[in-house]
Amino acid sequence: MKQIALILLPAFVLSACSDLPLMENLTDRPWLREAPGSNTQTAQSLPDTGDIEVAALPDPDPEAARPEPAASGLLGTTVASLGDATREGFWMETPLVDTATKGKVRYPKTGREVKVDLIPRAGAVSAGSSLSLGAMRLLDVPLTGLAEVEVFQL
Repeated sequence: MKQIALILLPAFVLSACSDLPLMENLTDRPWLREAPGSNTQTAQSLPDTGDIEVAALPDPDPEAARPEPAASGLLGTTVASLGDATREGFWMETPLVDTATKGKVRYPKTGREVKVDLIPRAGAVSAGSSLSLGAMRLLDVPLTGLAEVEVFQL
């Protein structure tokens, strides 16, 4: 009997709340009010676009925008993934170099750069590269994805 009373008591108490004006007047909500001075009839007619001449922009040449690689400059762009996570330091294994050298990697999406040891890797220049865990963290690159980075020689 006590169990039935404990179940029915909240139902009776909450049924008295149905008379309260909870959701009847939604215009009292600040996010639903109209801004002061706003008028619903402020729409303007736009001019006809038939007599407007649009200038064509030249197509940007992606090769012309890249600087030429020099003795100390851009080696190229490569797709990098996470390398051996147990190997410490800041390094990148890439087919863009023939000998081990110092370099810099830039992630264009964040604009961050990090100095790394560039380690040669066998394969075509278009093959991907491996980046150390520490370098990926500093560049703010997603660890599980592939990131397109720019590689510079120092």
